[in-house]
Amino acid sequence: MVSKAQELPDLKTLLDAQQGNPVIEIPAGKYRLNNMTNGAYQFTNLNNVEIRGNGASIICNSQELAFRFFNCTNIKISGFSIDYDPLCFTQGVIVAKDNVSNLWFEVEIDPGYPVDNVKNHRVQFYDAATRQLKRNSITTGEGHYTSFQRIPNTRRFKLTKNAAWVANEKVGDLVVLDVVSTKANAAAHAFQLEKCTNATVEDVTIYGSNSFSFFERDCSGTHYNRCKVDRGPVTPGMPARLRSSNADGIHSSLASIGPLVENCDIKHNGDDCIIVCGRSFPVCRIDSATKSIYLLAREANLVFYVGDTLQHVLYAGTKSGKVKVQAVEPYTPTTAEREAIVALYPDLLFKPNYTRGVRITLDALPAMGIGDIIYNESHTGKGFVIRNNKVGYNRSRGILIKSSNGVVYNNEITGTAMNGILVAPEIHWMGGGFADHVEISYNRFFECMFEKTNQGMPPGVLSVFYANGAAQVPAAGAFGQINVHHNTIHKSPYPGFVFTSVTGLQHSANAAEPYPCTSREHGKKFGVTFNATVWEKNNTP
Repeated sequence: MVSKAQELPDLKTLLDAQQGNPVIEIPAGKYRLNNMTNGAYQFTNLNNVEIRGNGASIICNSQELAFRFFNCTNIKISGFSIDYDPLCFTQGVIVAKDNVSNLWFEVEIDPGYPVDNVKNHRVQFYDAATRQLKRNSITTGEGHYTSFQRIPNTRRFKLTKNAAWVANEKVGDLVVLDVVSTKANAAAHAFQLEKCTNATVEDVTIYGSNSFSFFERDCSGTHYNRCKVDRGPVTPGMPARLRSSNADGIHSSLASIGPLVENCDIKHNGDDCIIVCGRSFPVCRIDSATKSIYLLAREANLVFYVGDTLQHVLYAGTKSGKVKVQAVEPYTPTTAEREAIVALYPDLLFKPNYTRGVRITLDALPAMGIGDIIYNESHTGKGFVIRNNKVGYNRSRGILIKSSNGVVYNNEITGTAMNGILVAPEIHWMGGGFADHVEISYNRFFECMFEKTNQGMPPGVLSVFYANGAAQVPAAGAFGQINVHHNTIHKSPYPGFVFTSVTGLQHSANAAEPYPCTSREHGKKFGVTFNATVWEKNNTP
């Protein structure tokens, strides 16, 4: 980190001078990316262009997107780091706490860390001795607090809880909080690819982000090699950083051909390390006369193209038939339609945001009901490969898969508060899709699943799991052809391996060593037991 990013050479001037070149060079050194004034630097419609960073350090002066690549083909981006000054988070120590009612605590911010524009969007608790996420604790957010205030003329913040919930926090624990840009609607993430084909991202390191570090959307065949997400450097007098980015490390969404992620180190970020996913949408209206279905959504710019293959999943949770897209147009759902879906999915997140919709005309209309799920099988990242990576030290999952025809091989997953590897559509997020033909092998897990017990959370260190809208584990048929073998689990609670609702399940030569740790009961509401290496429900070989 530098103390005065504004004194560095301006990166935009350097990049602008090379527009149109087949090779863009960033000489070794430190540069300022003035995204406060200019927003993200955008590369659009590049073809067969290489961007060489030569080990450069790029410092952003606003907590928002640094680089956006749009509609680029056969590009290579390599050899630089991205950091922020001011940082995208701040950190400090709990110096006071309500020991009577357990309703508030105060945090004193560490020297050198921001005290302006601090938010309680993502509040995480760390152990002062290990400087890692606190065991048997939880990550909290705005909804956990009734007030969040800076104490005047101090570097302290007081957080008042909405109830006497317990994160097992105590005086002396360390706390990390978000810091946001002063700009309204600052763009999310640090490095973004959108509608890009055959991009290679190599030897790029990201030390911070207001959300995801690497984010790709609607891409094809991205290759991430030797990329890093990690805690960045500090100036003298500052305690070492506790967090890297505020959310996911590498997030691949809606890819037509999934990414190859190899030899990467993704650690200490605020959410999942590596995720490959699509999106699911509940059916809220059916028009058999025109072979049209109406889907409820919470985001704009949905990815549906004429000719795409859609997968139909019954509300109960098993896959049904596939159909082709003939036409797509937006529509606005009625209040009654929205309420019907919310009633079917009581655990749905962001319910107020489900105000949009899409009408899709199909080549055929199978038997379908309100509340059934549709996802775009052509855009879930099929064909992904995640191999030889080291991930972890984060508050959620190491690797999260919502895709098919892929491989997760020879990864080292350490210190994930939740599952080390989770294969699940997570329907409360309306994530997709439902995995088929996935092989998970030769991965090594250490000290996973240490978060405070949540009986509704997916169980297992390595887990293939689905619970439908009614919070029930479906019959076999949510997943298909899953092969899990030669994985090892160390210092993590039972069950190590969880498999549900798979048609064509194979698992062999996996091992989880007994570990006398504080019992966890993740998934207990689904009938999980905690006295064996493996827990299975509703699978067929």
